[in-house]
Amino acid sequence: MTNTIKVAVIGAGVMGKNHLKTYKSLQNVELVGVYDIFPDAAKSAAEMFNIKAFSSLDEVALNVDAVSVVTTSVTHADVGEFFLSRGIHCLIEKPLATTEAECNRLMNAAKENNVTLLVGHIERFNPAVEQMSKILSDTSKIRSLTAQRMSAASGRITDVDVSMDLMIHDVEVIQSLVKSEVVNIQACSVKTADKPEGKDYISAILEFENGATANLTASRITQARVRTLTVTTDTNYIDMDFINQSINVHSQGRMPYVNQESIPDWMNYGLKGSVEQLFIPTNQPLAAELNHFLDCVRGKTTPRISGENALKALRVIWEIQRKLGFIKNENKSFLSVAAE
Repeated sequence: MTNTIKVAVIGAGVMGKNHLKTYKSLQNVELVGVYDIFPDAAKSAAEMFNIKAFSSLDEVALNVDAVSVVTTSVTHADVGEFFLSRGIHCLIEKPLATTEAECNRLMNAAKENNVTLLVGHIERFNPAVEQMSKILSDTSKIRSLTAQRMSAASGRITDVDVSMDLMIHDVEVIQSLVKSEVVNIQACSVKTADKPEGKDYISAILEFENGATANLTASRITQARVRTLTVTTDTNYIDMDFINQSINVHSQGRMPYVNQESIPDWMNYGLKGSVEQLFIPTNQPLAAELNHFLDCVRGKTTPRISGENALKALRVIWEIQRKLGFIKNENKSFLSVAAE
């Protein structure tokens, strides 16, 4: 592997163009082309970025070291396995695939061909999330987390419910912070006159093996864009904003009163609160994610979000969908299936 890596993007939609634009801005990488099942879309993107519009996946495979797979979810398994089986490194946008069997196909193909499989959970490259991981060390025990990811209706993604579209980001981030298995899930949805199936506003409660809990809400019918995570630990309360890339740490301690000798000892302490606003150097998460992918390809590091990490998040989402009746699994929990 030379230092300059040849890459292509599979999929020329909105996110595909974001990958193309970002690759163009990075060093030591050659963006050679783009492929889409719609030739006109590939041609338009190729002209925009002055690259080649490939006519087939076979042609792509002959010309690259690595690819970003930015296609519809149902195609991830087939497209990803095609490249992984040919020794080509893959960054596959979330979700990794649509079934556990498909996820296993991809993970096995990567292992058998000794190539990188990185799953595109972009929030893990948000600098605020990276800083949160450092704050929540072993010295701070997580008690509870609350995540809100809400926005107005969008025509960008309509083939999946809001748990698979938005909530999965927070599920994966929370799992990376708590580092414990999910053992119980409850879920409910908001049904409206124009959205009677309830797939655009979902709330879920997760219980972890270590006793921590998480409360998550995702919405595509809320007239404000919200992306927040709060964490209650045994020592402080932390609020984080994904959009602003900011973190505030709230702490509370005891402060003795002075010059009040007549006050009984049991009254001699008052509450003292403080708020620390952390300085976080901002970055572009997609650029950080693609640079990380390229470092994995070069053998400098290992994937931050492996296939196994992505599958764990998917199992939670599938269980939420099962609880809400969106999918069927013979009345058996996806979490119990995973434990077998």
